Amino acid sequence: MLTAWFIDNEDKDKVRQDYVTAQAAFARLTKILTKKLKKGSSGDYDKASWAYYQADSNGYNRALTEVMKLIKEAD
Repeated sequence: MLTAWFIDNEDKDKVRQDYVTAQAAFARLTKILTKKLKKGSSGDYDKASWAYYQADSNGYNRALTEVMKLIKEAD
């Protein structure tokens, strides 16, 4: 469990319990987000704005990956 879950001086035990309780939902959400990850580059180099499409895709994947790291069960 990442420390990002503990904001200010919240009751850590309560937050941990909520996190553990939500693991089934987090597992399902991880599967959904994994399917939404964009694979590879667009490969459409003929478009003048190709670099923008690639940057957008990379940013989108980075955001999804960050959420998946937050909800990942501690190993």
